[in-house]
Parts: sequence; C-alpha cells; structure tokens
Amino acid sequence: MNIETTPEPPPAPQSTPPKLDLQPLGAHASFVAVIEALLKQPGRIMHECRHGGGKVPALLFVGALLGLAVFGILLGTFSGGAQYWAAPVKVVLGVVASLVICLPSLYIFSALGGLEARLPQIVGMLLAMIALTALLLLGFAPVVWIFSQSTESEGFMGFLVLAFWLIALFFGFRLLLAAASTFGMTRRHYLNVWIGIFLLVTLQMSTTLRPLIGTADTLLPTKKKFFLQHWGDELGGDTTGHRYR
Repeated sequence: MNIETTPEPPPAPQSTPPKLDLQPLGAHASFVAVIEALLKQPGRIMHECRHGGGKVPALLFVGALLGLAVFGILLGTFSGGAQYWAAPVKVVLGVVASLVICLPSLYIFSALGGLEARLPQIVGMLLAMIALTALLLLGFAPVVWIFSQSTESEGFMGFLVLAFWLIALFFGFRLLLAAASTFGMTRRHYLNVWIGIFLLVTLQMSTTLRPLIGTADTLLPTKKKFFLQHWGDELGGDTTGHRYR
C-alpha cells in the first residue's frame, strides 16, 4: 500500500528579531568591553540596563557621541573650512535632540505594547540603539572619506550619507525590537509606529540643521523647509544655493 505523505511546509520566517540572551556584563566593565558586548553580545548590555546599568548607559552615550562626531568630521572634509567643526556639531546635536524629542513617545508606546519597564530601562534601550547606529556609521566613515576626497558631487554625497544613515538605523532598530521582545513586549506594532516617528524626526532634523554637506552663507538656514523637499534638492544636485537658505 502506497501512503502519500504531504511534505511539511518550510518554517515560517521570523517576524521579530530573536530574543537576547541576558547575561551580566561584569562589575568592572570598561568602555572597550561595553562596545565589544554591544557588537557581539548585546544581551549583556540589556541585562545591565534592566538591572540598574551602573555606568553602562553613560559609556553607551559616550560611545554614541564619539562615533557621531567622527562621522560628522569626515562629512566636513567634503567642503572643508568651517564644516570641519560645524558638521560634527550638527550631527551630534541633531541626533541628541531627536532622542530627547522622541523619548516620551517611546515610553508611552512601549507601555501600550505591553512592556513593563521603568524610564531608566527605556533610556538604556534607546542609548544602546543609538550607540550601535553610531558604531555602524563609524564603520562606514572611511568610505565617506574616500568619496569626500574624490568627488565634487553634493548629490552623490547626499545619497551616500542618507543610505548609510538608513542602514545603520535599521540595525539599531532591530536591536531595540529584540530588547523589547526580550523584556516582554507583546504588541510590536506600537514600537513599529515609534520607529517611523523617530525616522521622520531625524530626517527633518537633518533639514533643520542644514547644511551637513556643502557650504552656506549662514551657519543655520533662515527659511523653514520640509525634509522631502530638501533631500529632493540635495539628491537632485540642485546647485542654486536655495536649498540651504
């Protein structure tokens, strides 16, 4: 007798990042140990954030600032002059401002999603996310420098920087989602909404603090502009100078 068997369907792809393995980092964690754990064993970072964290959140914040500042300096090499200091200052201020602006909504959406966490724990998760994003940007920095020295196309540089920012944020968001899942979040769509809000805020902040690439007559623009219009002009290679006013 031939018995027909129905082949088992392939396993469904994971819709959420895997949960993190929470392990203590150690009482005497150094800056290098925190950065290495963030890249290799992020569960150790989240364990510290969940249980008080000690100096770990502060080290994450320092690491994020350093990574963003170096990335900003290399952006400044495209135009030189005042951009050597203006670009890193704007990058750091823009990201820090975005974090402060979006922190209240992250706390609210996390609570709505079923995450039972205090505000310091939410801050720790947010700092881990942005520290990983900054480290990835730091890894892209040599590529930015090569093109800043070999091309004069502001449109291409704008595309390159925007692409690197989105890639780095993608992995930062994955870490945030994995941490939230590990800490008990049951309704992920709330956090997905927050991710969209944070992305929009950072893009608008890049427009508010323009120019990050190129030069202008003033340090900050004198006219309001929506980020879609600004980035459309930037990627389109608009050379009239109006995009920075």
